[in-house]
Amino acid sequence: MDASGRDELPPRVRAAVLLAMGRPTEEIGPEVGVSGRTVRRWRARPEFRSDIRRVRLRLLDGAAVSLTVGRER
Repeated sequence: MDASGRDELPPRVRAAVLLAMGRPTEEIGPEVGVSGRTVRRWRARPEFRSDIRRVRLRLLDGAAVSLTVGRER
């Protein structure tokens, strides 16, 4: 496991996070232990696309908070 604890996440969750971060599908499959084809099948499912949107929103919220905290100093 790496220091961030990401290896404990299931492959689908890790793939959703990496896709939300803009990583290419073909790179994600091998990184999470599945084929690129599997990731493409996951992306075709509405519930998986919803997961990606939720991750993106959380990333954006975190970035917004970081910017706000930086301005308060």
